[in-house]
Amino acid sequence: MSLQVAVIGLGRFGSHIAETMSKAGIDVVAIDQNRDLVEQMRDQVTSAISFNSTDEYELRFHGVDKVDVAVVAIGDNLEANLLTTVILKGLGVPKIVSRTSNRMQGRILRKVGADIVVNPEDEAAERWANRLLTPHIIDHIELAEGYGLVQMAAPKSWINKTLAELNVRQDFHINIVAIKRRHEVQETDGGQRVEERIVDVPLPTSTLESDDILIIAGRQEDLDALPH
Repeated sequence: MSLQVAVIGLGRFGSHIAETMSKAGIDVVAIDQNRDLVEQMRDQVTSAISFNSTDEYELRFHGVDKVDVAVVAIGDNLEANLLTTVILKGLGVPKIVSRTSNRMQGRILRKVGADIVVNPEDEAAERWANRLLTPHIIDHIELAEGYGLVQMAAPKSWINKTLAELNVRQDFHINIVAIKRRHEVQETDGGQRVEERIVDVPLPTSTLESDDILIIAGRQEDLDALPH
């Protein structure tokens, strides 16, 4: 079953997320009270609907309670943003991403049910769309058009294999730039703590371990195709 996402609020941020995810083949329902904004999105997404997202009946009627992810991108009405987030939480939506414009609003949104809060002034809509599309990727940085650098947990199928065995450059067309690995460190008082260390230049003989975090560079299409 494909991922189903509702994007509520079709301003610049919300519309960019909806378009990006729809182009990636995600089933997107776009929602806004403004009919003109809805009409502009009608050909870009699976469905575009105009209604008040603070109406629980309307959310249920249009199946928003059945989506996997809801993005509350309402930017000009904090009350509507908060109430929509609360209702979605009550409806049992598994993941709720809510827009915020400052830290205080972010704290409030988390308290009322938002799993993730995002400030569009700090992070681009495209980056957040990519994070929703690829939850196995911890972080993503665009290096240039079509090229990126990501942090991701080592895929299970790669564990206990050397980089030479995986032949990632040939088979996956990517480069593993570094490996983050956890190490237990002995404290002077006899206790232990775990710290992350970087394997700066991974060698062909480097064997991947179960808790490894890989830092990978490559074309975006190749990064998106990596196993997870």
